[in-house]
Amino acid sequence: MTDYSKYEINNTDPHDKKRYVRSMFDSIVPTYDVLNRVLSLGIDRTWRSSLVAMAGSISGRRVLDICCGTGDLTKELAAAGADVHSLDFSFEMLKKGTAKGWLTGKNISADAGMLPFNDNSFYMLTIAFGIRNIPDVDVFLAEALRVLEPGGTLYILELTRPENAFVRFFYNLYLTKILPFVGGTLSGKRQAYRYLAGSISTFLDRATLVERIKEAGFAQISFKSKTLGTATIYLCSK
Repeated sequence: MTDYSKYEINNTDPHDKKRYVRSMFDSIVPTYDVLNRVLSLGIDRTWRSSLVAMAGSISGRRVLDICCGTGDLTKELAAAGADVHSLDFSFEMLKKGTAKGWLTGKNISADAGMLPFNDNSFYMLTIAFGIRNIPDVDVFLAEALRVLEPGGTLYILELTRPENAFVRFFYNLYLTKILPFVGGTLSGKRQAYRYLAGSISTFLDRATLVERIKEAGFAQISFKSKTLGTATIYLCSK
């Protein structure tokens, strides 16, 4: 099987990975939204809607959408009445989200490992398909805990490797062959989609991520598996 663990960057150097991730996401902005729909068969929308539904009543609540991309989740949070702030490392993603009208205007380009907000600033944090791109997950979790209000919740939506062996076989086939080929062909950015495939296949498994969240100091953690275990929503309460 193809080794996607190196992504053609120095994966042991957080600063190198940060530079690569920012440049890579800036480069795929023109086709990002279309390819998200195509490569997920539209299921990514259902997962985001599930996250918002799990959050319950958030009308008037201050929410930070981290790694917001072009604003898919921000849009749904705002539609639920939340006072949404949106943060992404890629300025080009924010520009496109603003042009689409999906970002609320409270947008900032910043590092998820150095959140530019005071302690206890938000009722809720969300991060969809972004945590695997953060070089130091522990630093991010510490920052998330810091800016959450007491009793607040961090929701993490991330792609995961299915535990069922039969499902995992076809998932790995899709991940290592189909996703890089289709994404790379349609976007013209083959290296970017090789990275994306690798970032999924080598990210922390569910049990390890839950343990890291506990070690960060979150009081309560639960999760819900989606679509045969190909995605997971984690609920992490301060």
